[in-house]
Amino acid sequence: MSLRDSWKIAAQSRELRDKPVARTIFETPLVLFRDASGAAQALVDRCAHRNMALSEGKVNAGCVECPYHGWRYDGDGRCQHVPSLGDNAKPPRVNVRSFPVVEQQGFIWVWMGDDPSMAPTHPPYEFAHLGDAGWTTFVMNTRFEASVEACLENFLDCPHTVYVHKGWFRSPDTRVLRAHVTRDATSASAQFEGEPISTSVVSKLLFPKGKEVVHTDRFILPNISRVDYAFTPERHFIITSQCTPISEHESQVYTVMTYAFGKIGWLVRLFFEPLSRIIIGQDVDVLKRMTRQLRRFGGAQFSHVETDLLGLHIQGMRRKMERGEPQDADASGRTIEIRF
Repeated sequence: MSLRDSWKIAAQSRELRDKPVARTIFETPLVLFRDASGAAQALVDRCAHRNMALSEGKVNAGCVECPYHGWRYDGDGRCQHVPSLGDNAKPPRVNVRSFPVVEQQGFIWVWMGDDPSMAPTHPPYEFAHLGDAGWTTFVMNTRFEASVEACLENFLDCPHTVYVHKGWFRSPDTRVLRAHVTRDATSASAQFEGEPISTSVVSKLLFPKGKEVVHTDRFILPNISRVDYAFTPERHFIITSQCTPISEHESQVYTVMTYAFGKIGWLVRLFFEPLSRIIIGQDVDVLKRMTRQLRRFGGAQFSHVETDLLGLHIQGMRRKMERGEPQDADASGRTIEIRF
């Protein structure tokens, strides 16, 4: 099993209507379209005839039609019609590669594995509380000039927030916190004890005063991060990001913001969503600058400290998956002192 052997989000359902949509995953150009039944399909974005991009064509009779000579392909990638041969002619036995697709919770997931026999029978990751009563959700779809690993570590890294998001998301505080870090075969997490409510804009607007926060950061193999801020059953924020690799230095991130805020969740969204977009925009900028610095020097030469709580777990677990090695579990975990 490699990093390709898992479901990746290619698009939101609302993006795929009556026209083909182009996407790139693992540097492979794809065309997405809906067949006659409305089911989402994914093919390599290249006509077998003269290699034209199928995504520049249209959907016709449930097939994607090449804009150059009108060749049509069904969801399995089989050529179904060649106009120049006539309506009654048998189409040539040519095809383009197709990929397994699942549409779930408003997202179109594609499996990019090299061996079709390895396609999973289990469904993709399920976002918590999406659509549940009492919970409000919005989605941010963001392009990052950064690798999947850089994005994942950033989303699960607390120390950077007092510098990159100073005043917006977290304010400096020299008090010592304890982070309990654990790992199993599919995830690694850090749960924080004694985290104070900061004086940032987000905290003042959204976090209840006098309540203890249960803050958990979690990496879910191979490309998902989840951050929980839980105060009470009626006040809980979940930030889940699924990172789709476009290329070595570019990722498409689908961030699902789901929260319980009593009866006024819809009202909270009016300022929470724009605020979230400001914060993620700051991460887009800092990761772009870091990526360009890595490329300038020909690669990473990182140093690590123990307060980089989940970074080494993210890197190590993904390396093992890429090599097909079994994952280590650390049920006992360890506790690390950290300051923000």
